[in-house]
Amino acid sequence: MLSDHIPGWETVPEALREREQWVCWRADDADDSSEGVFLTPIDPATGERATFDDEMTWGSFEDAYTAATASEMDVNGLAFYPTREDPFTGVVLGSCRDPKTGDLDDWAQTVIETLDSYTEVVSGGQSIRIIVAGQPPSWTSGPIKICDAEFHIPITGEQLSSTAATITERTAALRAVYKAWKGATDPAETAATLSAVDVQEFGGLPSEPGVDVDLSDTTVIERAQYGPASDVFRRLWSGSSAGYASQTEADVAFCSQLAYWTGGDGEQIERLVRQSDRYRSRWVRLVSEDVLYDERTIEQALELIDDYYDPRAAN
Repeated sequence: MLSDHIPGWETVPEALREREQWVCWRADDADDSSEGVFLTPIDPATGERATFDDEMTWGSFEDAYTAATASEMDVNGLAFYPTREDPFTGVVLGSCRDPKTGDLDDWAQTVIETLDSYTEVVSGGQSIRIIVAGQPPSWTSGPIKICDAEFHIPITGEQLSSTAATITERTAALRAVYKAWKGATDPAETAATLSAVDVQEFGGLPSEPGVDVDLSDTTVIERAQYGPASDVFRRLWSGSSAGYASQTEADVAFCSQLAYWTGGDGEQIERLVRQSDRYRSRWVRLVSEDVLYDERTIEQALELIDDYYDPRAAN
């Protein structure tokens, strides 16, 4: 058992420890011609393989920790399974650290400072993993890899010195990193671009706040399902584009309804779309050099709205 891969109890952020989304992992030989190993997720209760789509194969942090430190369990570490319902995203910066000296490449230091959230050294010492709360674009670009739902994230608990010990909300920063890095070939030049931009402006979602609505996601969904145009909302929520010329037109209509109920809050609209059956990979792809599909769609939806739900008037 490679016990040095198992994190100490207090070194893992509480925001992760408190969720029952933990598995163990075992280092197995890759099953193809590629070099290296595959980190197989293991159910801490049974020792059998765990899967991202079966929560019965996960457990609490205590379950996974106890299993991993038991001599009879053949595993090498612990991993966390993010879901579409939670905010967590892993960002891996590959081959950016000298394992002997701890020195970081300049481009990696820039990304770490931009994301400014819990940061740890990956097993082996050559790469860095940052855990943030935020809705990510889905991409792998050069040395940067995004891991969210459907990926298990190995956790070492080896916090990088002089970095945040807690997980923070960094959606805008994630988007800024994505836009700066997508298609980039020169890490140093790209890092310089990232350093020069206003992260909130470069990576932020469109918003045009109307009335200060301040409803939870659950409340927005409930009121939209039973409010004006509820039949249309339900169809759009379920992923149907019936009655519209294209999926894009239906996406704009859906975001317009969400804009009404959220007071034009772009970040809440984005979260709600991800919870619906309209969400698909295209939602977080670039449609121009600096604009993602969701940003363009939400902006178009906000242009159609001049009236917002007012909870004070409804009471």
